[in-house]
Amino acid sequence: MRRLWVLVLPCLIAPTLRAQDAPPGLLAALQSYVEKNGQKERPLFRYALTDLDGDGRADAIVLLLGGYWCGSGGCNMLVFRATKDGFTLVSGSTITNEPVRVSPEKAHGWRTLIVFAKGKGDVLMRFNGTRYPLNPSTQAKATPAQVNAAQVVMK
Repeated sequence: MRRLWVLVLPCLIAPTLRAQDAPPGLLAALQSYVEKNGQKERPLFRYALTDLDGDGRADAIVLLLGGYWCGSGGCNMLVFRATKDGFTLVSGSTITNEPVRVSPEKAHGWRTLIVFAKGKGDVLMRFNGTRYPLNPSTQAKATPAQVNAAQVVMK
């Protein structure tokens, strides 16, 4: 009987996944992204709000969850830029895992993200002027100093 509780309990407690806690503009942008990718229902997701581009608005980092959006290597991560009217998609990345950290380092005006890539460890996701990298596993490994200097926004 205890094994059943170990398997079931994590599914029952997920207060950070409640969509109603996310800003309405983020929910709308996420729904638009999901529909453009052939899905109708918004998946469970985790998100963090933080200013990535230094404009004073809290941008969104979203980790999509569930079978369609995740595989053995990780889940899809989206980055949305906050605007006065809501959020616009900046980029999407595949096979991303938590923890997700925001580094004080900037590339092309955007803060560098540090995510966990299976088989590689913590990697640097640097903005290239247009987007963040598609595949974390092909990025440079973060140094311990870079990891320690970054702020965990999702764990």
